[in-house]
Amino acid sequence: MQVNVNMSSVAGTAWRAVKPHIPMIKFRKGGLTELVQGPPEPMVAAAAAAAMKKPAAAPVQSAPVLEEWQVPLKYRRETITEEEIEFINRGGPA
Repeated sequence: MQVNVNMSSVAGTAWRAVKPHIPMIKFRKGGLTELVQGPPEPMVAAAAAAAMKKPAAAPVQSAPVLEEWQVPLKYRRETITEEEIEFINRGGPA
């Protein structure tokens, strides 16, 4: 039991030692408050009005997905030897 008491007092001391700080990263727009509360209402209304005025944009077309057999040889994964398979199966060096 004595170990738990000492560990909790060390953790409490470390917690008190951490001081509030000012983040060095500045984001352009939004942030945590926007994620929690959602975007403000005027932006939603303005975006809806702007969407009504503009014609619908063409859908974005994505690149086709390559299957494994379509990948060029220089980008294919090398085959694994039996020695490498045994090394992996035993969990590393013995």
